[in-house]
Amino acid sequence: MTRFFTILLIPLLCLAMMSCGESQPKITTPPPISDAKRIAVTPFFTNAETEDISKLGTRISVNLATRMELIFKDAEWVYDLSNKVKPVNDKLTELGLTLNQIYADPALAAKLGQALDADMVVIGEVEKPKLTRQDYDQHLMKQGSQGGISGTSTYIRTRLTALGRVWVKVIDSNSGELIFSNGIRSYLKYWYAYQTQQSEQIIFKSDVDRLADLGKYLPLRIAYMLHPSGLKSEQEEQILLKPDIILKGTGGIVEFN
Repeated sequence: MTRFFTILLIPLLCLAMMSCGESQPKITTPPPISDAKRIAVTPFFTNAETEDISKLGTRISVNLATRMELIFKDAEWVYDLSNKVKPVNDKLTELGLTLNQIYADPALAAKLGQALDADMVVIGEVEKPKLTRQDYDQHLMKQGSQGGISGTSTYIRTRLTALGRVWVKVIDSNSGELIFSNGIRSYLKYWYAYQTQQSEQIIFKSDVDRLADLGKYLPLRIAYMLHPSGLKSEQEEQILLKPDIILKGTGGIVEFN
């Protein structure tokens, strides 16, 4: 009997896990933003219960809106600028809606868009960023201008990273149709190389600074994904800091990538 119930429960558990793991609908075709006359960008929200990530969501939405405003100068962009200038949040309150609700339901997002007299609504959810540090113990030698060893000091390396991901949706206010839905990432890297005897003197990029960088580069990446034909390519992976010296180890010249 126990074996019977075990066999019966396994498929049910698998179905439950599949249901919980269902991904967002993915629509990667860029939306026709150039056709819109008025676009609303909501604050990007997060379910991570930390103030820093909430601030990151706000920073991303403001930087994205101001970026797009510079590109599409003929369109009017509606977005929250501050705690006092917040037309989107005020309208949500008036309608009795939340960001989570309009993110989950395109019809409710369209309702917000219509109330703001906007042709489209852009909304996003920010995942908790992943900040890492990796120390490399391999001893490296500095190469001189002639390709030989310069001095006798050995160097070691540290790499910091900041991985940020948002899921961005664009809704057509008139039809209530979801016209764009895609996960967008920025993966930022910072390389440090320093002499072993000076390791205690190195000042590394703080977590707050790396979150600020994500607040700058994620909007650029999102803008490119929304309008790739009109913007220069914005790479997902970027090295923001690396040493200006050449180091060599047992495997040859070190690549900072």
